[in-house]
Amino acid sequence: MSQDSPQIVVTLRPVDLHNWQQVIHLQLSAEQARRVASNLYSLAEAYVQPRCTPYAIYANETLIGFVMAEYLPGYEAYNIPRFMIDVAWQGVGYGGLALQAVIDTLKHERPEAPILISLTPDNTAARRLYERHGFVDTGQRFHGEDVLRYP
Repeated sequence: MSQDSPQIVVTLRPVDLHNWQQVIHLQLSAEQARRVASNLYSLAEAYVQPRCTPYAIYANETLIGFVMAEYLPGYEAYNIPRFMIDVAWQGVGYGGLALQAVIDTLKHERPEAPILISLTPDNTAARRLYERHGFVDTGQRFHGEDVLRYP
């Protein structure tokens, strides 16, 4: 995204009847797909687990990714169990814009609540992205994944 290109605005929108099929067809590279549950699985999880909120990630009017967040009352914290940008839209800055949109949305709802996200220990690209946006490794591991916290 150069300075000469039109302004890109990344937003989160509900997953609904109009976009859910597009959401389940978003793709990751084969390497990334082994680390993240499918969007179809995530939507099924959100259906049976009311605390999970799925969002479609848009750059202007183009669907580019998916994220699911949940508020954990017992911890008074958010967790982001799913975050993905379609492989066709990776490497041009959308991941950072999308992550910031997620942070802004969750902090608007509950400013005091920390945000947790986890990743496989070998996922260095995701770790760099999360740390650039203020996430810090907690030193904890959950289901074999490192847990990071914002702030």
